[in-house]
Amino acid sequence: TAFTAAAASAASRGLGNVLGNNLLRAARGMCHDAESLSPFTSTMPDEDKFLFDTNGFVVVRNVFSKDDIARFHAGIDAHAEHVHERKGQLRLTAAKTPLSGDGKTGRKDLAGFLGWAAPHREPWRDVLAHPRLVPYLHELVGPGYRLDHNPLLIMQDPGAEGFEFHGGSTLDNGDWNHPLGYSFMHGKMRCNLLAFAVHLTDVKEGEGGLCIVRGSHKSNFKCPPAIKRYESATEHSYQPAINAGDVVIFTEATTHGTLPWKGTDQRRNIIYRFSPANNAYGRGYTLDLETGGWPASYTEGMTEAQQAVMHMPYHPRLNRIAVAPDGNGVVHPAKREQHKVDFDRAVFKQDYF
Repeated sequence: TAFTAAAASAASRGLGNVLGNNLLRAARGMCHDAESLSPFTSTMPDEDKFLFDTNGFVVVRNVFSKDDIARFHAGIDAHAEHVHERKGQLRLTAAKTPLSGDGKTGRKDLAGFLGWAAPHREPWRDVLAHPRLVPYLHELVGPGYRLDHNPLLIMQDPGAEGFEFHGGSTLDNGDWNHPLGYSFMHGKMRCNLLAFAVHLTDVKEGEGGLCIVRGSHKSNFKCPPAIKRYESATEHSYQPAINAGDVVIFTEATTHGTLPWKGTDQRRNIIYRFSPANNAYGRGYTLDLETGGWPASYTEGMTEAQQAVMHMPYHPRLNRIAVAPDGNGVVHPAKREQHKVDFDRAVFKQDYF
């Protein structure tokens, strides 16, 4: 603004000790939270904003090409020995319910792909700062968004069980489920935990897979068990038809689950979860016992933008870097003033409190 420019001009003319600094404080405030939390103009499509706020999810079509999908599959097939099937106590549904499938085939899980050797790791890393997806992350989670959970590949063979509905805005005791919370305040949507379902295979209507209770992210009542088991009010649960390369973006505050797989080929779907800069649900970022961060194999060779997504939780105004709006590189929305860093060093004997 002109006021900020005047303050900077006063400082440059040697008036910074009194007038310049006072003007800068007045222009920016004693803290610069606003600069760090809202540095970008929203580029999430208006139609998708409406659909997300109304339903709790939106489908972003054709994010990944056929070549991209082939690279994902190649990595999976090369690491097939690390796939684990959920059996016995690890099954995700009660027996003889609409979600239990054929009663014997369990869901198959695979993780760790961010740390695979090149080139198999690359497509999985591309999700973290993909140009088509960054606008949704900035709008729904905020600048400085971070990877919260270790990403997970879910596979369902024909007849495989689903997953009892879970998540939701309300806990079973009726309390607000704030770690997953969704809110709309002061013109902004915000998700405490946002999920991407990156589909690697086609899913036709009625075949099964991801299913969401529309609008449940705004519910103030606990979800009845019969709805969680897909035994009641099933007309309110939506299983979208998805093509390979599409991404379903949803807030974990929705009540959602997985329907048994009725398709003829294996279903493959990757789940990524992201949180705001200073939030944490998962503990994956503490896996490295020496550094306290993600395993070195996860971050080695990452681009600067991808590395920014792997940072630990802390407020954006504490010199956090953010992925650029187009996913190409990073920006420093609000660099912490040197006099504050110097003061922290004097008081706390380190750069940050």
